[in-house]
Amino acid sequence: MQVSSTSNNLYIQQGNGEYMHQAVRFGGADKIIEFKDRENGRLVQFYADNSTERLLQKKFEVTFSDDNSIVKATGSFEKYLQDMWSFQINDSNTKDTNNDGYLDVKEMSYSERNVDIEFNKITKDIKLNILSFTEISSSEGEALKSVENYFKDNGFFNNKIIVDEDFNNLLHVDTNLDANIEDMEILADMSPQKLMEYEGLTLDEKNILFSMLNEWRKKRGQENDTDSSYANSINTIKTKDNIINKLLSNEADMSKLSEKEKSVFLQNRKSVQSSETISMEQLVQMKEKLQVSAKYIDTQADNARVFSLKI
Repeated sequence: MQVSSTSNNLYIQQGNGEYMHQAVRFGGADKIIEFKDRENGRLVQFYADNSTERLLQKKFEVTFSDDNSIVKATGSFEKYLQDMWSFQINDSNTKDTNNDGYLDVKEMSYSERNVDIEFNKITKDIKLNILSFTEISSSEGEALKSVENYFKDNGFFNNKIIVDEDFNNLLHVDTNLDANIEDMEILADMSPQKLMEYEGLTLDEKNILFSMLNEWRKKRGQENDTDSSYANSINTIKTKDNIINKLLSNEADMSKLSEKEKSVFLQNRKSVQSSETISMEQLVQMKEKLQVSAKYIDTQADNARVFSLKI
């Protein structure tokens, strides 16, 4: 997905006309970066958080002082920010139309960040279709509800997000900071649970996809980026796998489990009607899904979540 630039956007000018966007602080962000918008020459400011600061400093050798001075981007650093700002507004159609520094539910409904995955069974290739919330909804009300769920899933409970924070998140998706958002970067941005729940792919297709993600991460030198939450998920999977193996060796006899093991096994298992009813076939299917889950979790970095799967 190559960054491109267009010039047919309408911006509502409010406040200081010199600025297209003035920085709005979020969380622990304390550094303001400034650059010129390529299309109209107006200034764009945004707050950068500590993790974004480290990424940019390493790639572009930017010096961030400890005082409150504004970092004015120049050269290749400014070009990168211009490209990514263009992607945010033009390619993903994410626009702060009233220029208040926030993306609300209505504005976010037009943003293209819902992913539909197409899998070619012959070539084993994947293709991502990126859609807006309005495109995946049958009505405006349904689209707005989808945005509200998106905000909730990503930890924003006031039904809006600061433009600066959303832009920081986008920079984290672009893991090699080349202003070209790749399909694998988008997939790596997603949570393991969401991709496992995605109904558009079979278990075998997910298995292939996870292997592709794993190889991509190794080439990027990111195979060790998994954080403690994923390590905990892996430990949970191993525990459940051991319980399933015990059931398989005892011909699915639930009475062979301890009360603690039974509690872990039955957690979120809607297909099991009682603590005494389970088939060997169900156990094999559960084991296969656990193995695929483990493979996918092992590919994940602690990225900001920007894109989500089309449900």
